[in-house]
Formats: sequence, structure tokens, C-alpha cells
Amino acid sequence: MFKKLNNYLFQKRAKKIISTLERERRFVNYNNAKTVLLLFESDFSEKNPEIRKIIYKLQQDGKKVSAWGFVDKKLVATSIMPDFRILNYKETNMFHVPENSFITELEEQKFDLLIDLTLKPLLPLQYVALYANALCKTGTRNTELQLYDFVLDIEKLMTHKEDAETYEFQPDEAYLFQQIIFYLKSIQTKD
Repeated sequence: MFKKLNNYLFQKRAKKIISTLERERRFVNYNNAKTVLLLFESDFSEKNPEIRKIIYKLQQDGKKVSAWGFVDKKLVATSIMPDFRILNYKETNMFHVPENSFITELEEQKFDLLIDLTLKPLLPLQYVALYANALCKTGTRNTELQLYDFVLDIEKLMTHKEDAETYEFQPDEAYLFQQIIFYLKSIQTKD
């Protein structure tokens, strides 16, 4: 029951913010992005080796990266640093909205690109995506809201029927990152 209520409240709040907030939107290709906000679901141990590889790859390409993750447990062992943090439910209110200090921090920072690598809807990270001040927001289609400017639809990839056999493809963050970066590099604009 609380999950439905929280989703309903998010939908309502997000529609209002999206319709009233004047956000500068534009497509930012990979080469032009200097600052990146990366959203991810943390593994339970909070080691996140794949995410750390992605961060390293972005940094090697000259990007300044801030990574915000979420883990579904009560206590987080990873310390909060300016460019890497893992949120949990303790740092959200009962509706899963991150604390005001996190929201204020997000609104004060500017990013060229937001890359959401979550494969399923996580309300705290959806709020982060909603409030983040980014020129271009990318992610998967996990809500009907227009949170993102560039959406990758991976649901069609997840179940594929071939003859009588059915197999399921389970994309991970690395696959999602590769696909998003491929398209961000491929699309050419005249800025």
C-alpha cells in the first residue's frame, strides 16, 4: 500500500515540477559533456566494481563525475564524499524523498549530462533525477513521466522469442552505459 502511495505522490509531484520548472534542455553529445552525474543502484556490499569502472572510464575521457547511488538497507558503510555517495532509506523521508540537504545540493550544482543506470524504478534516485540541474538527462524507460531527454527502451531487449525457445536477456549497468554512450557519441548536432 505504501509503495503505491509513494509512487502516486512521486507522479503527482514530478508532473507539477516538470510542468512549472523552467529547465534549460539541450542534447549534449558525449564529447561536449564536461560534467556528468551518474545514478546507479548500489550492490549490497557497496563495492560497486562495475560502477567504479564506468567512473574511471568517464574520468579517463576528461569528464568530472559525480556518482550517486542507492542501496536498500538501513546503514551505509560508504562515507559521503562530494563526488561519490550512496543513499539509503534513512536519508529519505517516509515518502522516499531524499533529505532537503541533498535536494539543495543537487539544485546548486550544474551538470552537462545525467546518466541514470538504474534498471528498475527506485524512487529516491528518481527524485534525484527530477531535481538534478542537468542540461541533458538520459536513462531507461521506467516511468511514463518525461524525466529524461534521451530515453533508451531496453524492455524490448529483455524478452526475445526465437523459434520455440524463449530466452531472457538481463542487461546490467555496464551494458546500459555502453548503449547510452554509443548513442551519445553517434548523434551529431550543430551547436
